[in-house]
Amino acid sequence: MLPTFPVQDLRRISARLHDEFGGLSHRCVERRVRDTWQCFEHLGITVTPHLVERVAREHLRAMVNSVPPSQAVRQPPLRTGAALLAGHRAAPRTR
Repeated sequence: MLPTFPVQDLRRISARLHDEFGGLSHRCVERRVRDTWQCFEHLGITVTPHLVERVAREHLRAMVNSVPPSQAVRQPPLRTGAALLAGHRAAPRTR
């Protein structure tokens, strides 16, 4: 089936969403908008620019929120008395 979406609507939606999600590439935003539009057509849902923009925005928001936070440098845990009791012997005290 040939795509039947109006190119001007897709460009306007992509531009608005790219302004909102500047951390994502323009190509990524355009693809999400196009895929959303095509998904609605495939499902037989009446496609409107407003509906496409809302659903594409939710998909983009999910993409942004799914990126794990940067990992802080992990330091080895401090040895506590419980760790010493669990399997390590403390050196005998000398007075």
